[in-house]
Amino acid sequence: MTEVIKRGGKKRQAFSPSKIKGAITKAAKEAGLSPKKSEELAKEVGGGVVGFFGKKRVVKATDIRKSILRRLERRAKSVAAKWRSFERKKSGRF
Repeated sequence: MTEVIKRGGKKRQAFSPSKIKGAITKAAKEAGLSPKKSEELAKEVGGGVVGFFGKKRVVKATDIRKSILRRLERRAKSVAAKWRSFERKKSGRF
């Protein structure tokens, strides 16, 4: 089973493919993609990320994030922008 080391480095949790795909789907919907296109993008980008990191024993959450954003930048820049916008709001950096 793959473990994810959270940003602070102290917390660990089980790797969850559904979290990755859910986050991509949400960002795609926020970017204005249709539900069908959102699901396709989540399956394509999320599937690649899950396939790569799911084989490892331990991964960093920041590495997963970087991989998702790189893939989104190549396939849907507007979705990558929404993802970053959400992160800024979440961290309090508007």
